[in-house]
Amino acid sequence: MNKKGFTLIEMVVVLSVVAILAAILTPTIMKNINDSKVARAKNEVQVMGAAMASFFKDTGRWPTSNGTSGNPDYLYILYGPTTANDMNSGGYSRFWGKSTAVWSGRKDIFENHLMRNQPGTNGTPGGTAYQTTGELKWNGPYLTDLKADPWGVVYSSNVISLWYTGGNYEYYAVFVLSAGPNKVAQTSFRQDYRTTTPATAGDDIGVRIK
Repeated sequence: MNKKGFTLIEMVVVLSVVAILAAILTPTIMKNINDSKVARAKNEVQVMGAAMASFFKDTGRWPTSNGTSGNPDYLYILYGPTTANDMNSGGYSRFWGKSTAVWSGRKDIFENHLMRNQPGTNGTPGGTAYQTTGELKWNGPYLTDLKADPWGVVYSSNVISLWYTGGNYEYYAVFVLSAGPNKVAQTSFRQDYRTTTPATAGDDIGVRIK
């Protein structure tokens, strides 16, 4: 039997065609992947905002207990699996305009509030639980799964403006926010809804809850 292989010219032609197709299709594929990540982030911030609203409906307060005295004391809260390093990741220190030192003890993860009734400090569960009896009670869990955003950065919410009334904080818009593809949050937390129309900035993805 006479076997015939490909000639060098045929191989070059085939490889050239493959290279051209790859050059044409790669940008489209990458755009579709990025679009799917943006769509996922948009959906997840909506779900998280809805969970916060359900929490408020049940308890008559927002998930802002500091886990020790039961009083609100958080500047911001993070969503998604976190480590000690994550608590200052994604440019959130710049996002809220505060240094890492200022954030110490002033943040928590939403797992402690929306998945289990164990509000804590800096991600450690414990402290004073939300009440579980009476008309206004914790009736969770309000979320069954929490993940980092599609780019591996935790979601965040500037909950200080849900409870603090000094310095016009009561008039600042509140967001549930993903830092977006560049992984650096650019949305200002000082957006006074009396004089401006609050909106996310840069490539941030968020939903406004107040």
